[in-house]
Amino acid sequence: MNSSTPSPTGLKPAVPMLELLLRVREDMETRPVGPYRYIGMPDVDWVNCFKGGYRECLGVLGVDEGSDVLFGVWLRDVKLAWPGEGWEPAYLRECGGDQTRALRKYLDYVAEFRTLSPEDLSAISWRIPEDVQYATRAPQLMPTRAPQPTLDFLMEVRREIGDTEGRLGMFIGPITVRRMEGLIAGYRLCLGLVGARDEEYVRFERWLQDEKGVPAGQEWAQPFLTACQGDHEQAIRRLLGFAAEFRAA
Repeated sequence: MNSSTPSPTGLKPAVPMLELLLRVREDMETRPVGPYRYIGMPDVDWVNCFKGGYRECLGVLGVDEGSDVLFGVWLRDVKLAWPGEGWEPAYLRECGGDQTRALRKYLDYVAEFRTLSPEDLSAISWRIPEDVQYATRAPQLMPTRAPQPTLDFLMEVRREIGDTEGRLGMFIGPITVRRMEGLIAGYRLCLGLVGARDEEYVRFERWLQDEKGVPAGQEWAQPFLTACQGDHEQAIRRLLGFAAEFRAA
C-alpha cells in the first residue's frame, strides 16, 4: 500500500519521523529563538523521548518508514556520531550545555542522511548485511492498522514495567518526568497528524484537574513531582496509576 492508496482505517498518510525532524530544523533556521514548531523550547532529552513516542505510534499504525530506519545505524557506524552514552548527553556536553546547538547538531545529521540516495545507501558497507535490504526500501506511509489511543499506550507501559524499579528506563532512558512528557507528546502528535481523534486523553487531563488536584492550565508533571517529594519515577507511576483508575471508572 502506497501513500496514494486509501487507508482501510480512514486515516491520512503518516509523516515519517525524519521528515518531522526536518520540519523542526527548518523552523529553527527561520526563527531567531524558540519556541519551535512541535517541540517548544529545545531540550534534547525531551526530543529524544518525543521521537520514541512518535515512532511507537507509527509502529502501532503499521507504517513502514523505508530506508529512514537506517538513520540510527548510519549515525552510529558510518558517522561514528552516536556515543554509547547516547547522542543527547554527548552533544549537550560538546556544546557547553547549549540545548539549541546540541539539537541543531543532531538535526544537521538528519538532514545529511536525507540527502543520500538509495544508491548511496546501497554502497555503504553495513555492519549487519541484512541492513542492505532497507537501503532501497520505499516507505509505506498509509496506516494499515487502526490507531490506539494514548491511554492504551500508557497502559502498555504500566504493564511492561510492573513493580520493578528502574524498568521505566526501557521507554525513556534516564527516568525524569520531562522525558516522560516527551514520550507522551510524540505519541499524541503522531495520532494527530494522521487524523486520529484522541478525545479520551483530553478527558483524562480534565479528570486529573477535577479529581486529582492538577491545577487548571498545568500539566501533570510538576504537581506530581511535588506530591512525590521530587521522586521522578514515583511521579510517573502516579500518572500511570491514575490512567488505570480513569480507565476503570
